[in-house]
Amino acid sequence: IMKNLFLILLIILFSSCEDLFLRFKYQTIDCQKNSFNLDKISIKDDTVGSFADVQFKDIYYKIRIYKNDQNTISLRNEDLNIEIDIFKTNEDIRVSYKNTIKRLSCSRKTFKM
Repeated sequence: IMKNLFLILLIILFSSCEDLFLRFKYQTIDCQKNSFNLDKISIKDDTVGSFADVQFKDIYYKIRIYKNDQNTISLRNEDLNIEIDIFKTNEDIRVSYKNTIKRLSCSRKTFKM
């Protein structure tokens, strides 16, 4: 009985861990043409405090991830006065730049290994 109980608990433990043997995860978000000229967001590490590479036309910025919860990943750069919210449940992104807030439609690609 103890062996069976241990086996059941082990199966539950491993099945509940989504990315147990994940080495790395790389997300690329490509946006449609927009007034901000936001082309692409690349996220190698989505932990709070790490940086995402954000491309506006030919200019690249490293913007810090300041929030990552169940629904969104939020990027913020106070020097540029920009905030980007990436919604995990759909393909939308909300960009707040100075006094302008727009919702952009983007496509997400995730590479896991």
